[in-house]
Amino acid sequence: MKILYVSQSFYPSTGGVSYYLIWLGRRLKQLGHTPVFVNLKTKGNSDTVVEGMNVYRVPRDGAMDSIAMSGYSKYKELVLKIFHGKDPALDKFYNKHLYGYEGYVKVNEKFAERVKEVADISKPDIIHVHDFQLLPLGGMLKGLGLPMPFTWHIPFTEDAHQSWRELIVKNLNEYSKVVFSTKPYINAALKSGIAWSKPCCIPPFIDVEEPKRSFRKSYGIQKNVKVILCVARIDKLKGQSVLLDAAARLKSNYRIIFIGNGSVTKEFLKIKEKEDYERELKSKVDDYNLKEKVLFTGAIDRDSLMSAYKECDLVVLPSHQEGFGLAITEAMAFGKPVIGSAVGGIPTQIWPGVNGYIVKPNDPGAMAEAIDYILSNVGRSREMGENGKKIYQTNFSTERGVQDHLALYREVLTGA
Repeated sequence: MKILYVSQSFYPSTGGVSYYLIWLGRRLKQLGHTPVFVNLKTKGNSDTVVEGMNVYRVPRDGAMDSIAMSGYSKYKELVLKIFHGKDPALDKFYNKHLYGYEGYVKVNEKFAERVKEVADISKPDIIHVHDFQLLPLGGMLKGLGLPMPFTWHIPFTEDAHQSWRELIVKNLNEYSKVVFSTKPYINAALKSGIAWSKPCCIPPFIDVEEPKRSFRKSYGIQKNVKVILCVARIDKLKGQSVLLDAAARLKSNYRIIFIGNGSVTKEFLKIKEKEDYERELKSKVDDYNLKEKVLFTGAIDRDSLMSAYKECDLVVLPSHQEGFGLAITEAMAFGKPVIGSAVGGIPTQIWPGVNGYIVKPNDPGAMAEAIDYILSNVGRSREMGENGKKIYQTNFSTERGVQDHLALYREVLTGA
């Protein structure tokens, strides 16, 4: 098959969707399929070939109109906030034009023009559009007459006002199929009016790499110290403060490593908010006298991250709100036990007592008990890690993700 993937970001950009698509494309190419990519041109990049796969940029010539891009950025930040529960104000729904909607549409129109050009060149069997930034393409590209699935990568819950959900669903119904990462998101979409035949569930998947360096050696952490890893952007929704509250109650000889720095975008979490929260966390470290036990690394490169997963003893994700929780997935890929809050896609991944434990959000007492139990029971910890690796390989590996996508593509091609 020839599949044309359309997304805001791709190589050389990093981030969830970019990794998702390079992993998917790489595996599909190995199986004899032909992935082609269209994404937004950023400074210094142009049409190129990545690992034998053609990548086309938008726009083809020159740069995107700055006024349109400003509106596009503003509107997509608003959608992010709405569906992450950070901006419930309904007046913005009725005044979309004040929040960049026209620019958002113009950028999507540019994408539609480029996709039509690339489709004429590459003759794809399927066009697969990714994420809310390019949602209007379903209607704009209908004239191509090609099967067109869409993947929604952020949360879709009833926390967003019904008017916003109905607007999104109106666009989603223009696609052949709509992929969500969890069944609760599908339930919310169905309640919001999506056609019963449209949604399907493909959980996220990841690839991991064997690291080349030692994280413990780089940060001077002795082998006899238990390492608790928390990988998440510095954001109150991620619950790092709860983990610090739990840490003050721990009995084990431990070191907590917080990896992450910043947000989904600069606008989504204002820089000042991030800095205020970081100060709050470091103040809590001082109050609890945990300076020797807590490390904030900020953002680190991928090899260092892979090494941190490999050399830690436990991964904790204490979020108040979560999309899927890929830090849990990555931990399982490295055979580590996991603890997470009962939010978003975390309960989909953690089987209590099998590969880790789920705790109520904002419950440091329960979290401390779970952490102490895993760290003090080496045999059970090892068993949970092994179980987690099996769960990852069966449910969240790229191999599983590729097979799910191939099944989706066969369905939209045959109509069965």
